[in-house]
Amino acid sequence: MALNTGFERGITYLLLDALGWSDGVVDAVVCGDDVTRGRPAPYLIFRAMEATAASSVHRVASVGDTTLDLHAGHNAGVRWNVGVLSGAHNRSLLEQAPHSHLLAGVAELPSLWPHA
Repeated sequence: MALNTGFERGITYLLLDALGWSDGVVDAVVCGDDVTRGRPAPYLIFRAMEATAASSVHRVASVGDTTLDLHAGHNAGVRWNVGVLSGAHNRSLLEQAPHSHLLAGVAELPSLWPHA
């Protein structure tokens, strides 16, 4: 599992430290200063795939709370392009962006893969 963010690495690690997520919670963290273009370009997702040895977008879920997140997932061609309503944008905004699912929050993600 990888996190990607438009924040620069220094800010990102301050946030992860504050959340207590710095020690092995995720396999990779990709930041805005790791790529040449941020969202809606797909490069944050592709770099996360590279960092986690994911070789097929058909096995990737991208989860975000903004329309730019959903456009990036669409541009990357991911299989599951999931919008969550617990963040920045509301349902009416997220519904206008390309998506495969809209969920109330990340806690509902396991419902997408009931037999995993």
